[in-house]
Amino acid sequence: MNHFEELEALDPRNTTFTTSRIDTPTPHKVAIVLLVHQYLKAKQSASELGLIFPAQSRQRFCMLLLKLIQYPDMMYKDLHNLLTSNRYKIDTVHLEGFEKCMSDLNSLGLEYLFDLFEMQNFDKILSDSIGVSQYGIVGLYIRRVAVILDRMSFPEMLSLYENICLYYEKGIRMMAIGPRVSNLLGTCTNNTTESKEETTIEEEESLPVVDNVHHHRNPHSKWSAKQADLFITQQCSLLESNEIRALPPIEMQTKLNEIIQDNPLNSQAFFLTYMNNLRLRDYFSSVDALHRAFDRSPMQMMTNYEHKGFQFFSINLAVMHANFGHREEALESLKECIMLAQENGDKRCLDLANSWYCILNSNKIDPFEKCLPDLQDPCMIQSLSLSIQFVVKVGAQCGCLPLDLFELLQKSDELNCKNSLMDYFSDSLALRSALWNLYGHNEMASMYAQLLLKLKKTWVFGDVGNSESVCMVLCCLALWLNIQGEYALSSVVLHHTKERFPRNPYSNSWMICECYIIIHQSILRCKWQEASRACDQLYVFDENAAILQRVSVLIAKRYLTTARTMLDKLLMSSELDCLTQVRALILLAYSMISQDKVNSEVIGTLNKASTLALQSYLEFEWAITDMMFAQVLLQMQMPQKALQSIKNGMEKIYANGGLYDRAKASFVYMRCLVATALTPEEKKKCLKECSQQIDEAIGYFKKLDAYAKVLDVYSFLATQYNELGMKPERNRYAALFRQYHMEFNIAEEYLNVFF
Repeated sequence: MNHFEELEALDPRNTTFTTSRIDTPTPHKVAIVLLVHQYLKAKQSASELGLIFPAQSRQRFCMLLLKLIQYPDMMYKDLHNLLTSNRYKIDTVHLEGFEKCMSDLNSLGLEYLFDLFEMQNFDKILSDSIGVSQYGIVGLYIRRVAVILDRMSFPEMLSLYENICLYYEKGIRMMAIGPRVSNLLGTCTNNTTESKEETTIEEEESLPVVDNVHHHRNPHSKWSAKQADLFITQQCSLLESNEIRALPPIEMQTKLNEIIQDNPLNSQAFFLTYMNNLRLRDYFSSVDALHRAFDRSPMQMMTNYEHKGFQFFSINLAVMHANFGHREEALESLKECIMLAQENGDKRCLDLANSWYCILNSNKIDPFEKCLPDLQDPCMIQSLSLSIQFVVKVGAQCGCLPLDLFELLQKSDELNCKNSLMDYFSDSLALRSALWNLYGHNEMASMYAQLLLKLKKTWVFGDVGNSESVCMVLCCLALWLNIQGEYALSSVVLHHTKERFPRNPYSNSWMICECYIIIHQSILRCKWQEASRACDQLYVFDENAAILQRVSVLIAKRYLTTARTMLDKLLMSSELDCLTQVRALILLAYSMISQDKVNSEVIGTLNKASTLALQSYLEFEWAITDMMFAQVLLQMQMPQKALQSIKNGMEKIYANGGLYDRAKASFVYMRCLVATALTPEEKKKCLKECSQQIDEAIGYFKKLDAYAKVLDVYSFLATQYNELGMKPERNRYAALFRQYHMEFNIAEEYLNVFF
C-alpha cells in the first residue's frame, strides 16, 4: 500500500477502509463448509456399511482443515490441487462428494444454496454425536458462517451465489488449461503449527519460491481480521520464545504486506513488521514500522481509554534504541514514557520504564540499595523475578558476596516455581551457571548448563526449547569443550547453536563465543592473522573483551610495548567490572616479563591483581596469579618461594582449569621442583618422579595444538638431561624437538614465552 492509500485509510471521514467486525462469507469459506459437510457424510456412510473411515485420511484432513481455517482464501483450482496433493490427499469418496456438491451448487441455482445452508443442516454438522464439536476451532468457524448467512438479505445471498459460480467456473477452466506453478497454501506449510523437523527434504524442495511483492499475490486471497490476528499472535509468540520455528524474515514480511493491504488499520501488523526488522538489525525500517504502528493504534484507543497507550510506544522506542546501542536516545524516550505513565496512572508501564532505566544505568547502581517490588501485587510477580536476576547480575559485576547472590536466586526460584514461570526459572539456572563460571568453578558451571538442557525436555509449562537461557548454556558448553581440547565437539555444539538461534538478539551470544574460540585456537597455533580478524569481530560486540583478547595476541607475538600501552589505557577507565580489571592486570604482568629480565613493577601488579581477585571472590584468577608469582620468583632465583606459590594455586587450576592451564601448571611445578634440588641426584629423582606428569602435560599441549609449548617442554627436558650428563634421555628429547620443529616450523621468537 502506497503513502496515498495510507493517508486515505487514516482519514476518519473515509469509510472505504473501515474494517468490519464481522467477516462476510466468501466463496472459499462456503467451499470449506461444504468440504466439512461431505467429510461427515462420508464418515457416516462408512459407519452405516460397517466400515471404518481410514485413519490416515482423517489425520490428513484434520491437518489440512486447520491450515485452511487459519490462512487466507485461495482459488478453487488451488484448493482442488491441495485436496489431491500427496501431503493432504483426502479420501476418494470424500473428494467425489465435494466435487458433486460444488457442481450441483453451480448448476441447480440459488434455491439449492438456500436448501443447502438451512440452519437444520448446520445443526447436524455441529452435532457432537456425528458432527463437529461446536466448542472447537472448526465448530466456531462453521457457526460464524451459519449465523452470518442466516442474517444476510436476499440481494446479499444472490451476490454471494453469483460469486460462488464465478469462483467455481474460473477454477474449472484453469484446471482444464493446466496446473499452476504454485499454490498459496504451499507457502505456509512450513510455519508456526509444525516444526522444521516435521518437513521432509523432498517436501521442502517442492515448496514454491515466495514472492516478496504483495502486488503479485492471488487476487482471490484475502486475510480476514481474525486470520490476521491469529497469524500475528502466533508469529509474535514464536519470535519471543522459539525464533527458529517462526517464518523466515522475507516470507514473514510477504505475509505482513498482504495483511496490511487487506487490513490497513491493523496496528499489530506494523508492530510485527517492527519485530521482524529488529531481528535483522535494520534500524531505518524498524523506526518506520514502529512509527506506522504508532500512527494507527491511538485512533482505536482514544475513544475508550482517553489517550492512554502513548506511553507504551515510548517505551518500545526506548527498547529499540537500546537494542541498537543508542543509550542517550533510549534515556530520553524513557523519560517521556515515565512522564506519560505518571499522567495516566499506569503503574505497570511505570515499573517497566524504571526497570529499563536501571538496565541502562547499571554501572551507577548499587544493587543492594534498591527495593524489590511488593510480593502481594499479582501484576508484579514477573517483574519481581526479573528484578532479582538483574540485581544478581549487577552484584556479580560489583564483586558482592556470592552467598548473598545465591540466596537471592533461591528466592527467585521459589517465586518462579509457585507461579509456574518456567522461562524465568530456566534463566535462573543459566545465571547460576554464569556465576559459577565467574567464580572459577567451571565444573559446576558445566553441570548447571547440562542440567538445564536435560530438564527443559521434561517441563510441562512453557516452551523453553529456544529461550535465551538455552542459547547461553550452549555457548557456555561450547567454550568449556574448547578449552578442554575437544575442538570437534565444541564445533558441533556451536553449529547447533547457530541453527537454533540464527538471528538477533540471541545470535550475539554465539557470535561472541565463536570469536573467543577462534582467538584461543589461533594463539595456540601461532596463527596471528586469524586471531586479529576475530578480535576485530569481537570489538563490535564487546569493546573491553576485544582489547583483552588483542593484548593476548600481542603478548604471544612478543609485542610487549604495544600490549602494555593498550592495557594502561584500558585500566584508566572507571567503568570496568572486577573480572575485567583482574584479567587486565594479569596480562599487564605478563607484558612485563621477558626471557632475560623481570620488570620491577611486576610484583606490585601481581599483588594488586591477587588482592582484587580475593576481594571479588574470583578464585580461579587468584590461582592464576599464584602460578604467575611462581614463574616470576623462579626467574628471580627464588625456587623455594616459587614452589610454595605454585602449590597454593594448583588445586584450583587442576579442578576448574582448561587443559592449557593444567598443563602449564604441571610444567611450572616440575621446573620449581628441579630448581629446588641441590644435587644432581636429587634433580634426577625429581625428573623421574615428574615423568608421568610431564608426559600428561605434553599430551595436553598436543591435544590443544599448542606447538610452541610442546617445543618448550622438549627444550627444557633436553637441556636438563644434558646438564646431568644423561645422554640417551638428552638425545631422545632433542630428536623429538627437532622432529616437531621441522613438522610445524615454529619461529624461535615464539619459544620460551611465559604467556
